[in-house]
Amino acid sequence: MRSITTTSVITASRSAVWAVLADFPNVADWNTGVKKSFSTSDTDNGVGAQRHCDIAPAGELSETIQKWEPDTMMAISIDSAKKMPIKSALGTFTLEDDGESTSVRLDFEYRPRFGPIGKLFGPLLDKQFAKSFDGYMTDLQAAVHAAAPSH
Repeated sequence: MRSITTTSVITASRSAVWAVLADFPNVADWNTGVKKSFSTSDTDNGVGAQRHCDIAPAGELSETIQKWEPDTMMAISIDSAKKMPIKSALGTFTLEDDGESTSVRLDFEYRPRFGPIGKLFGPLLDKQFAKSFDGYMTDLQAAVHAAAPSH
């Protein structure tokens, strides 16, 4: 198992950041790394909610919410990943108030595909995932600010 942690500070309330993350099936509306996303379960959020994501430029993910603490924490498992170098993963988002901002932390643990060869490429995968997660955080910040009411 490999792990990566990414953090970002977003100038918005924790509830505003949570509102974007909690719109689980519609991540493609704001995440430039996802071409298409939709719910594959009877519920759109909370523990057990599932979604499908078509990843840019290629790949597919099936994901399930494993933990859900509104305005605080959400853990999402990657149950299957097609055309991607991972077997499985768990991404945990933690939100903390930081004065007038919200600190967002993503802890991502994953198991590479391809056995010993996958382990050999682990540092390269870590670097690629870190770059992707930096983009995710930038997209999240833009989505939160776009959803905020203008004064």
